[in-house]
Amino acid sequence: MTDTIESLQKKIKFQNDIINGYEKVLKITQRELSNAEEINKMYESIINYSSTELKNYQETVNANNIVSNISREELMSALDRIKELEAANRKLREEYEKVNFK
Repeated sequence: MTDTIESLQKKIKFQNDIINGYEKVLKITQRELSNAEEINKMYESIINYSSTELKNYQETVNANNIVSNISREELMSALDRIKELEAANRKLREEYEKVNFK
């Protein structure tokens, strides 16, 4: 009977060791899962930040293009106005010369 009790106690101890081992594995797995979830959240945050940065960059490029186009239009308009004023000055000089020679 003593062998049976000792045998049962050994089996119980062995089973308890197995249970303790599984509990340790479970705790490690839970920590790994927690770490993986945190890593996932960090990647999502990085993706969101990158997406925002890309959107801001695209808006900046679009704004620069608009400003460039406006500046070009203003420049072209200014050049056209200069040509008009130069032509008007030529006409005024011609009129001045006509008045002085009469």
